[in-house]
Amino acid sequence: MTHVSKLMHLIAASLIACAPLISAQTSLHADERINGKLVWQAFEPQRLILQESSAVIYTDGRSRIRKVYGIVVSREGHIVTKASEIVGKKNITLRIGKNVYENVEIVGCDHKWDVALLKVVSNEHFTPVDFTEASEVAQGYWVVSNGSASRSQRRVRVGIISAETREIRSTVSSVILGVQLGSEKKDQLQIKQVSKESGAEKAGLKVGDVLFSAGGIKLTERSGLVKAMIGMYPGDLLSVEVMRGDKKISFEVELMPRTSGPKLTRNEQMSGGALSLSKRRDGFPRVIHHDTPLTKESVGGPLLNLEGKCIGMNIARASRVATYAIPVRELREIVADLRAE
Repeated sequence: MTHVSKLMHLIAASLIACAPLISAQTSLHADERINGKLVWQAFEPQRLILQESSAVIYTDGRSRIRKVYGIVVSREGHIVTKASEIVGKKNITLRIGKNVYENVEIVGCDHKWDVALLKVVSNEHFTPVDFTEASEVAQGYWVVSNGSASRSQRRVRVGIISAETREIRSTVSSVILGVQLGSEKKDQLQIKQVSKESGAEKAGLKVGDVLFSAGGIKLTERSGLVKAMIGMYPGDLLSVEVMRGDKKISFEVELMPRTSGPKLTRNEQMSGGALSLSKRRDGFPRVIHHDTPLTKESVGGPLLNLEGKCIGMNIARASRVATYAIPVRELREIVADLRAE
């Protein structure tokens, strides 16, 4: 009997053990549900993998309240995680297994996928995840993720692949130019303020410049600038022309990620809103869609199959019934590109 067959028998046994209780009560006890303690026992092999090959990441110094998870991707201590949750933070520490590491560097970021590569500065050897060789995963497939975590133990959350792998388009522009515009006068968009450390500041835009065009679109109103950035990702370069006095000057401006999330729909508000959902939860070229009930602090870690192999990286809690993960094929490419920088 294969490991997966044994695991399915354990799951079935756990559910059968609970069956006599169903007729005696209107609902199952919490321990007997799909993410209850009795069912967790069937996923102990996966829990041990999460214990050694995923990281708990903190951004609050010594308070060590979990911000997000990460995936160990090399023996040397490279870890990938959700970029928008850690970029700009000054006190990044992490826990792998039971050990805490305070010397952590940000190696690079892929803003299109919202992935950051971290490096633990240590002489230790770590245990990376084992990536699956399969590039696709079928609907109905069981998957395992990090749930909550104590200072010494990981817990699992289980779910199934509940929809087709697909692109998740942005509902709003996910990028900003890095300028604040004054009121529109005579079809002119004049820069009132340039944000510090923004792409606009680095490119050389100044207060008083009048935006003439962006991405080849002549600008006479704000909607034109928004249109010019549709479909673009953080890190992309936008061609911008400005009038500075009587001179027209051209710039290549690196677009920065929008720090505020999209406006919440009524359904999202009913799903817990900003307190429950990831701030960045759309604008992904391709995702695995599964129903594992994670929190926004539980993304960033590996998505495992029943064999314990990594099939993706949990990247966003999208709604009450949906979590998104980057597929392993794309994740491999992201890791390779970031390590090569």
